[in-house]
Amino acid sequence: MISKEKIDQISKDILESSGFALENRSTAFELLAYKILSDRQRAIKPVDENESKDKIGYYIEPNYSFEKVAQRDRTNPESWYEAFQKFAVTNPLLLDMFTSEYPHLGEIKDKSLEDYLTTCDFTGFSVNESSFLFDELLENCYSDRRKMYSGDAPKQMRKLIAEILNIEVKKEKVSIFDPVAMSGSLLLTMKEKFQSKVELYGEEFSPDLFRLLKMNMVIHGIDTQTIHDNFVRGDFLKGEELDANSKFDIISMTPPFARWDADPELLNDPCFSEVGVLPPKSKADYAYVLRGLQHLSKDGTMAVMLPTGALFRSAAEGEIRKYLLEKQNIHAVISLPQGARNFTAIYTVLLIFKKKKTDKILFIDASRDGVKNATRLKQNFLTEEGFAKILHTYRNREEVDRYSKLVSSDEIRENDYNLNIPRYIDTFSEKKIDVEATMSSLSAKQRVIETSKKEMIELLNKLDTPEARQAIKAVSISE
Repeated sequence: MISKEKIDQISKDILESSGFALENRSTAFELLAYKILSDRQRAIKPVDENESKDKIGYYIEPNYSFEKVAQRDRTNPESWYEAFQKFAVTNPLLLDMFTSEYPHLGEIKDKSLEDYLTTCDFTGFSVNESSFLFDELLENCYSDRRKMYSGDAPKQMRKLIAEILNIEVKKEKVSIFDPVAMSGSLLLTMKEKFQSKVELYGEEFSPDLFRLLKMNMVIHGIDTQTIHDNFVRGDFLKGEELDANSKFDIISMTPPFARWDADPELLNDPCFSEVGVLPPKSKADYAYVLRGLQHLSKDGTMAVMLPTGALFRSAAEGEIRKYLLEKQNIHAVISLPQGARNFTAIYTVLLIFKKKKTDKILFIDASRDGVKNATRLKQNFLTEEGFAKILHTYRNREEVDRYSKLVSSDEIRENDYNLNIPRYIDTFSEKKIDVEATMSSLSAKQRVIETSKKEMIELLNKLDTPEARQAIKAVSISE
């Protein structure tokens, strides 16, 4: 068994390799994934391609093992391109998992990461251990919100979403769909936390992220046929790839804070036609919500992490909130600490939707239960107590003074369909002031000020210059 400390150290060493620089990150993950998969195959010592595919789902020809390719790369800079092309031919179910563009591979101008990985031996790593290493790198490589992994929810938020949705599961087998799958980390967290047998499905628009998603799934031991059949690349908001009739028991997503192409023709789409308005082009939040509800099964539950502004913004979004409330799809509104999402200091909320009607919406205010992340200053973690309190309150749909409340549709109508939590939960707390202690503290500070003034005047007198005399007059006037 490989210790967590050793895996942590390998993760740090990889991150310190200059090949993991921001502009090279996509290719860096490909090199790491190829090394892990190459060593996993070496560990089982298959006699042929069929045995390898039967045991681990893929096959790498011995002449294209990581070590062999790294050796040839010293003399032939196209060696990685050839290896990835060969992998695609040998493993058609994973056809586009590695890049097919040699110039992309050429972005790595020095070989530090490749050199480091050549010294690593992952043959002794179990699927769980190599998965943990990949997860750690995904979690810790964030550095710039514009880069391709910044949209993933942090590990703690993924666990919170998974735990909340697991409460809702009443079946032995459930289908889980993430329409903004990114690296697939949220789906894999759901698989880990759910007690039921799960079938994972995902969609991702970015080609870089779609490759990363497949790598992550293979490393986590997901069947390659499942990856091929259940994961698609497309624009979820346009319904490009997913059958409109596809339904899922659980939908979870952390949509990007982004614009979208609100083409008026989409008003003919059943997803938006009943609402009668499209979300604004500048904010795709409710486009994801409405499209998600279209694919939710009749007993299903959906969790969506959105910016707090989605609770109270007016115009078209106000109309959409009205529609959702009248349909009684909103089950819970949970506010989170500032910076709960990677790379942003804004406040976010977790909205829980159900196809089954809910008479009252549970509001939970966990925005004050955060603690600063020492390495990412914009980010806050939930405290352990805060994490547990959300789950307990949600599970029991409990009302707690200044923390949670069950609110009727009528009350929300009276508030013009505004879901802003302070309208329903009074979080104001009067601070008791100890007058005697405060006066004593002020007196002590005043004495310090007076002493400092006297010492300064004495020093200025010793200088005996026009400027010093002017300063003494200024101090005297201020008294």
